[in-house]
Amino acid sequence: MTLAVLVAAIVTQGTVVMVHGAGGGGWEYDFWKPVFQQTGWKVVAKDLVPVGGDYAKTTFADYQHLVEGWGQRAKRPLVLVGASMGGPLCLKAAEKLKPDAIVLVNSVAPAAVPVDRKLEGFPAVVKWANGPIEDTRAAMPDSDEKTIRWAWKRWRDESGAVMGSLKKGVEVQKPQCPVLVVLGEDDTDVPLATGRAIAKAYGADVMEYAKTSHVGPLMGRRAKEIAGAVAAWLGHRLRR
Repeated sequence: MTLAVLVAAIVTQGTVVMVHGAGGGGWEYDFWKPVFQQTGWKVVAKDLVPVGGDYAKTTFADYQHLVEGWGQRAKRPLVLVGASMGGPLCLKAAEKLKPDAIVLVNSVAPAAVPVDRKLEGFPAVVKWANGPIEDTRAAMPDSDEKTIRWAWKRWRDESGAVMGSLKKGVEVQKPQCPVLVVLGEDDTDVPLATGRAIAKAYGADVMEYAKTSHVGPLMGRRAKEIAGAVAAWLGHRLRR
């Protein structure tokens, strides 16, 4: 460890709780974890577990309570990082946890952000596990083949109730801490305009990455670079 990294670790040591997107798991942050750990952060990146192992019985509030539990046991300063579905979960949990900073990565828009919301019905369980690898390749155009195959084997099903809550828009309070919004310009799940609207609503700092997909900031070829930029932003914003 270099002197610069050692100093950064002493200054910024705390906890980063990383919350994954729908159909994923804590493994989505495997490229980010070592970057943060090298600068002294403890990283919590767990799977959001369905109630009793049953996605059909799981609600947004159930996942929210899990995130709150992870944060309540964390050493301060506390940072919440949420990707896609994880974004609204972090924003809602922040109401109780009062984190020192929030990072939203291609986040789904909460209710207060003006976006087009064409409500649609979802089955009790949204089936994503064991899908064709072609779907994963299409979703990860900025990842290498090894990472695509690694992710393909790990996708899981998801709660239809949770997906419905996200589509409707989750009511959250405006964060009272620094917020960073990370955007992939080629995101086809959450349009770039939506990410910019979230940033505007919360007065957030923004990092936009060209030729980057919805999951690209976490698992694309530039994942470690983006993680480093986020860690540097935290070091700057949380400097005491």
